[in-house]
Amino acid sequence: MLEFQKGNLDMKYRLPFDMIDEIMDEKKQLKGEYKKFVLQSIPELTTQFYGFLVPDKTFGDKNVRLAFNYAIDRVKIADYTAKGEGIPATYGMVPLGMPGYDNTLVKGYTFDVTKAKEYLAKAGYPGGKGFPKVTLETNSGGGRNEKVAETIQKMLQENLNIDVEITQVVWAQHTNNVETGKSNFWRFAWIADYPDPINFLNLMYGKNVPKTFEEASYTNPFRYVNSKYDELYEKALATPDIAERNKLYVQLDQIVVDDAPFLPIYYSVNRRLIQPYVNNFNANGMEYRSFREVWLNR
Repeated sequence: MLEFQKGNLDMKYRLPFDMIDEIMDEKKQLKGEYKKFVLQSIPELTTQFYGFLVPDKTFGDKNVRLAFNYAIDRVKIADYTAKGEGIPATYGMVPLGMPGYDNTLVKGYTFDVTKAKEYLAKAGYPGGKGFPKVTLETNSGGGRNEKVAETIQKMLQENLNIDVEITQVVWAQHTNNVETGKSNFWRFAWIADYPDPINFLNLMYGKNVPKTFEEASYTNPFRYVNSKYDELYEKALATPDIAERNKLYVQLDQIVVDDAPFLPIYYSVNRRLIQPYVNNFNANGMEYRSFREVWLNR
């Protein structure tokens, strides 16, 4: 950021988390000395979420997973903890901005403490009594990830009387623990490889789950299996009409929201500052661009 302010850099991708309040006002507009720069902000095709290990003794109960989902305030997390770097994930796994996909057709989770407590009681833990020790595994080296984890830890304690311990693991070990089922509650994010909902919905395809825990479950780390989901997923793959396929995608998204193998938190927002002399440096949700259209006018 200092090099950018000196004019030695043309663009600063992602705003330093601890400087956001200095750079932007409550309306997400640049303020003070930063007004001379150009702010770009666009939804990124990324979903930030926590995963549950579905075959696990604790999280194998859907009521527990639903209790966790209703106990967190996604709006507060996105607006205050993430400083506007995200949009509350109140729909499904597919992020906002996906071409041709209507997220509003998916009924996601609201912040509802009463409902959260009811589900926890259904699971046999009224008021959180008797709930086993829970460890949330996150990857080290991410400041905003740590702050989000601490916020969710506090919400689960206040709203469900559940104590969550946070452990940080280096990325390579973290992914290995998640994929081999060594962690039952973990932080992940999925960034689109290509702009189609199936790139996110394939994370819950049951035929991607290996038969044993000795084998890594790379694409479906939740180890979630639902024959109805798999059948509909395969139908979507074989449907050439885009509009019809998107209707099937909505049904798939709703199935996994209802079954809750994951806890969606927020859809990421791309923000950057560019120098005023940079032209045609257009933003998009996948960070793909043609530089032959970019020109500098100093």
